[in-house]
Amino acid sequence: LLVYPDVELLPSAAIERIVLCSGKVYYDLLEQRIKLGLTNIALLRIEQLYPFPDSCLAAILAAYPPKASVVWCQEEPENQGAWSFMRYNLAKILGSQRELFYAGRDAAASTATGYHNVHQVEQAALIAQAFK
Repeated sequence: LLVYPDVELLPSAAIERIVLCSGKVYYDLLEQRIKLGLTNIALLRIEQLYPFPDSCLAAILAAYPPKASVVWCQEEPENQGAWSFMRYNLAKILGSQRELFYAGRDAAASTATGYHNVHQVEQAALIAQAFK
């Protein structure tokens, strides 16, 4: 699979936000969604970024209400990671039908803070941002 649909059988009509991600951050998002008992947020994993799985992703997104917003969530700073690539490709699929948001760290010169405690605070913040 190039795009993994949500693992829970949430009623698609109740979905208000669709969070897209790739990699390990998915497990942090899933853990937090379960902890908070959220049933209005779908989590989708895109595990192949190139070539972009546009038809596969579009088919999965079609199952959700058009009013549901879409969020790209990544652990890397905004100017690193996949955001710039994803923004372009997601905009082509979404058009003007859905709003697209970014949830992640601010742009930075370094890939990591170098302090575990700061990393944990930033990680918690980006997870919360993805759900708001």
